[in-house]
Amino acid sequence: MGEVDAYERLLGDAMQGDSMLFVREDAVEAAWAVVDPILGNSSPLHAYASASWGPAEADRLAADLGGWHNPERSSQ
Repeated sequence: MGEVDAYERLLGDAMQGDSMLFVREDAVEAAWAVVDPILGNSSPLHAYASASWGPAEADRLAADLGGWHNPERSSQ
């Protein structure tokens, strides 16, 4: 009999009650405690034209630095 792939081994171990390859419940809960707030805190998406410098909302990010520098405009 040949070598089993990862899923076959995982399913076989689960059916035999071997939990060696499985994460403990408290570790899963701890991981979700970190990830869940990030997933629930999404930013709005802003549409913009292809090949542009992005949406108008992005201008606010660099406003206090003098705005975005477009090197294509400098060479003209």
